Amino acid sequence: MEIEEEEPTTSTSTPPKASMKKRRRQRKRKNQDDEEYQENKSVANQINQKFGGSKEKHKDETPMFEVRNGKATIKNSGNHRLTVSRTLDTHMNKMFQWEEEPEAIESSYNCALCHEQGLKRELFGPYYISLNPAKHWPNFLAKKPTTKKPSYKIELWFHGTCILWAPNVNLHGSQLTNLDHQMDIFWSQNCAICRKTGAAISVQNKKNMHVHYPCAKNKGYKLDEHALVCNS
Repeated sequence: MEIEEEEPTTSTSTPPKASMKKRRRQRKRKNQDDEEYQENKSVANQINQKFGGSKEKHKDETPMFEVRNGKATIKNSGNHRLTVSRTLDTHMNKMFQWEEEPEAIESSYNCALCHEQGLKRELFGPYYISLNPAKHWPNFLAKKPTTKKPSYKIELWFHGTCILWAPNVNLHGSQLTNLDHQMDIFWSQNCAICRKTGAAISVQNKKNMHVHYPCAKNKGYKLDEHALVCNS
């Protein structure tokens, strides 16, 4: 008598526990992603409302030709003008930013040319130069270092008018060009009026005579376009 063995039956109605846990984790992860997406979207909308500008103001997305008085000109979209304006602002901000140099010697808040103390926000700077203490050290700005080094970084401040009339110094972005070389020259020249160093302006028709801008102004001297001084 043969006995037929019954094949084991597997129920597919209930999935294994491991599979159910995996699905729960997937649903939970999806819900977390959805919540994070909604939160990021909300933050993005807030930023756009604050800094993005008005959408109605820049609806004209497409450039077009505009004819006036028989002349055709291209009228750019509002978004184009906004993009150009923001790009220019970004580049200008980069140009006029300067980096502070923490290792530089801190100087007093005096103009490095005329020696006068600056009032609140009156002086421009700081600008930095490498200075050889064996040449001309500005004791009115900072004490001369006792350690022996070939050069030191020192910060400088200027009146706008003093540095404007200083020859061979130009403003490029936020930097003053040729400042290291010219300051050695200026500090070797004494003002013909106050006798202090830092005289940058030459006196007309008088060889090796120099003055500070405030001294010349107080004396009533006249400055011409070549930064020379003559008696009024």
